[in-house]
Amino acid sequence: MEITNTFFAEKDQQPQLSLVEVGADKGSFRQPTAAEVSTLTFFKLRYARSHAQELSNEFARLLNRGSSLE
Repeated sequence: MEITNTFFAEKDQQPQLSLVEVGADKGSFRQPTAAEVSTLTFFKLRYARSHAQELSNEFARLLNRGSSLE
C-alpha cells in the first residue's frame, strides 16, 4: 500500500529563489523581504514534507516485502 499526497506532487516545480543579491563590483548585501523569506520557507517546508513522505512510503514497501518473505 502506498500513501501519497498530491499537494506535494509538484515538488520539482520549485522556483529558484535567491535571498541574497550580491553586486559583483560593490559586494553589497540587502536583507530579504518578509515575502521572500515566507516564500522560501513555504517551498522548503513543502519539499521537506514531500521527502519525509517518500521515506515513509519506502519504509512501508520494505516492511511489506519483508513480511511477504516469511
